Amino acid sequence: MTDSNSISKKHNSMAAIASVLTALLLSMACLTGPSSSALPSAPWEPVDSAWKAIENLEYAYETKDLDLYMSCFREDFEFHLLWYNPHGSSAKQDSFWGYAAEEQIHMNMFAAVPLIELILSGTSEYPWTGDSTGQSYQLDRTFNLKVYTSMFPAQGYMASGSTLFICRPDTTDDQWYVWHWWDLSDTKESVTWATLKMMFY
Repeated sequence: MTDSNSISKKHNSMAAIASVLTALLLSMACLTGPSSSALPSAPWEPVDSAWKAIENLEYAYETKDLDLYMSCFREDFEFHLLWYNPHGSSAKQDSFWGYAAEEQIHMNMFAAVPLIELILSGTSEYPWTGDSTGQSYQLDRTFNLKVYTSMFPAQGYMASGSTLFICRPDTTDDQWYVWHWWDLSDTKESVTWATLKMMFY
């Protein structure tokens, strides 16, 4: 039997996310055009390290490969975003969506745009203290994301900031995947990865 309280909480959470994100004005940006930077060495197979899961995610974004992108997650995946209470509270609220919403967002995004450029920077990787088993690793990254809606002229959306990936191995095949993903960008200052994703929800 479905817990009505959990459904209500999830609905309230998504409603709160939507209300905060729609309050942000996303203006079309004139982009300078595609860069000549090379794609990551991915896709990796097998994905026997946490960093390989992240490189596969980056590669999937740049190639708009939905199957590869969703292979970076399992059904228990959660994308978290921190947002400011719209009523002036300085405290950040934590909300999230799961695997199905992530798939729908990127199905829409990859089909709708001609080009995506994503650069993830950083190499840190260490055990995540939120997992008592010690199997999960935390990977802190900064990102620069450009989603082109038009090539001539070059226009689209830009997002940048900090993000945190929690990766762990799948118990069935030891393949590493992204379990939790936090967008840590400042929603008061810039367009965040979460904001950009919500454009395609």
